[in-house]
Amino acid sequence: MRITQETDYAFRIVSHLARHENEVIGAPKIAESEKVTERFTLRILRKLNLAGITGAKRGARGGYYLKKPKEEVSIYDIVVAVDGPIEINRCLSSEDKYCNRYNAEGIKHCNFHNTLCEFQNELIDLFKSKTMDQFV
Repeated sequence: MRITQETDYAFRIVSHLARHENEVIGAPKIAESEKVTERFTLRILRKLNLAGITGAKRGARGGYYLKKPKEEVSIYDIVVAVDGPIEINRCLSSEDKYCNRYNAEGIKHCNFHNTLCEFQNELIDLFKSKTMDQFV
């Protein structure tokens, strides 16, 4: 698994909003402050809005804000909002269940998959344990 540049920017954008909790901030100001292009900032904010992490306010005093308290927004939430679920192996995918050893019992019979599943769950738990208040 590799954290994409888009997710890295999303961390910065959410961190910026967490530092200015309870404020509405325009995308141009966020983009300038976090050294991300405005177009890319808007694209990321759209994904964060869909995930319920951020919200948007229209109008002359419009902009974006953190929708949940920073103590409730985890690194995991941001990764999933931008890149989708964390899957270290295609065999562990919750969507396509691709595996040439997959059967009615799932992957229980495969020691490699069981071990990778443990790694994946530990990684997810670690990402969930880190919230935005720890980065502000």
